[in-house]
Amino acid sequence: MEPTIAPCVARRSAGSEDIDAALAMRCRDGDMSAFGELVSRHEKRIYALVSRILGATASADDVDDTVQDVFVQAWRALPRFRGDSKFSTWLYRIATNMAIKQWHRRKRLRLTVADEELPENLRVSMMTDPSPSPADHAESQARDRALRASIDALPEKQRTVVLLHYFEDYSCEEVAQVIGCSVGTVWSRLHYACRKLRGNLEWLQQA
Repeated sequence: MEPTIAPCVARRSAGSEDIDAALAMRCRDGDMSAFGELVSRHEKRIYALVSRILGATASADDVDDTVQDVFVQAWRALPRFRGDSKFSTWLYRIATNMAIKQWHRRKRLRLTVADEELPENLRVSMMTDPSPSPADHAESQARDRALRASIDALPEKQRTVVLLHYFEDYSCEEVAQVIGCSVGTVWSRLHYACRKLRGNLEWLQQA
């Protein structure tokens, strides 16, 4: 059975986006304090995204340097931000592109999913029984390790949409805006990525 892919509901509120837009407009007029507020509002999520893309073996300095570069580029690019898309989506596109470029520069073999709690909606998509009993705890941990390894092994484009959609709670429409492709392309990449992941987990489900 093919896994179903349910678009995540974005957690960012309309009010939050209105605040971002107002701050961005002030930044375009050279207001550095407004930019400082934008950095404060988004720094943690950008740090988490960059860290996840660069992988678990990236040093804290690597992540810090890339995050700083993201905000430097965002500041320089703000005069070209017209509000056609959400500020958070625009910023995530910069962060994603810069993190992937950094990953290539370091000649990493793959993006690495850190040893963290896997999103429940990803488990539901992959597992026949997403609610194991306490007796199945060891098997559940084995599945999580296998799922992380399988995500690491995905082709870059498929891995990126999985990270943005499942780990960052971006809808397919938002992922399309972040990486600059059609929604259909995002769905296709998620479909094939989930099929590969589920296939890689079949040995556990048959055990």
